[in-house]
Amino acid sequence: MSLKQAVFRWAAVGVAVALVLGLAPGQALAQSGGQTGSLDAQDISVLFNLVMGMAVLVFILVEGLLLFAIIRYRRRSHDEMPEQIHGNNRLEIGWTVGSAVLVVILFFLTLGFYQVPRTLSEDDALTIEVIGNTWFWEFYYPETGVRTTAEFNVPAGRPVVLEIISRDVQHSFWLPELAGKVDAIPGRVQRMWFQVDEQKVFVGQCAEYCGREHYNMPIRLNVLPEDEYAAWMDTAAAAVVAAQEVDLEAEAAAIEGNVAAGEALYNGLGCIACHSLDGTAGVGPSYEGLGARAGEMLEGYSAAEYVRESILNPCAFVVEGFSCVMPQNYGDQLSPQDLADLVAFTLAQ
Repeated sequence: MSLKQAVFRWAAVGVAVALVLGLAPGQALAQSGGQTGSLDAQDISVLFNLVMGMAVLVFILVEGLLLFAIIRYRRRSHDEMPEQIHGNNRLEIGWTVGSAVLVVILFFLTLGFYQVPRTLSEDDALTIEVIGNTWFWEFYYPETGVRTTAEFNVPAGRPVVLEIISRDVQHSFWLPELAGKVDAIPGRVQRMWFQVDEQKVFVGQCAEYCGREHYNMPIRLNVLPEDEYAAWMDTAAAAVVAAQEVDLEAEAAAIEGNVAAGEALYNGLGCIACHSLDGTAGVGPSYEGLGARAGEMLEGYSAAEYVRESILNPCAFVVEGFSCVMPQNYGDQLSPQDLADLVAFTLAQ
């Protein structure tokens, strides 16, 4: 081998090593098995790190011996025949027994993890219904009737039970740092529980490809101190009660909407996932030009009345070529001002 060839080969090896190190998970660790957020997650993380540590040691040993053999017994000239070695009983017995020992160790470590009691007393547990939609997550607190979208709050130090379902296609609920993935399946309730003992924020996303806007299904969990959570829930529950006591549609009709605030609601409530602004076909009809044609959609309805009714009762008027898959609970989430703002934004398109 010439000097030029040797330099080229070692340069290639160096580039390969640099690429491997560069692609090693840095920020990606937030989406890995390094779970520390809940009680179960800490045990899972310890087991994961033990298995990973063993795998890394085996990898270093095997690859180190491989590189040693490649360099030590390489052919140094065209006329040279490298030393030929055929079998080594001690070495073969050693790696067979060593591998078996590692498997046994991993078996008992995993068995110990599964034998730890993981019972939940639901007397004090907070139950939240998690509903997957195309393409957003909805969170419902049955005790108070509060609903949120994409983001939800829980109190620190209290067990939380999530009842996960899907309203349409299969999704997968995943907060990587908190726990593993749980599929959201239409017609089936999947349960998971956790308890986080300190204030923290967890972020995640849908982990099952569910269509065009799959990438746009983020999840944010805010773990709040008990007093902050109680204050938030009191405010949110009061808003639900107030909405039930007023004629939302009538009050919204009497309020002047703010287009900018409506745009924020359009993005925050997930409307953007189904309704485009540029005429692009989606799960629902595009908003493009809706302000000009809404008044002609249904006889006897003004443009504003038609849009308001379509938001509050989406299955009442289904545009031809589309089906009713829009959640029918926006009346529980919107104040009269919110509804007026959203109508104003829609009619401005």
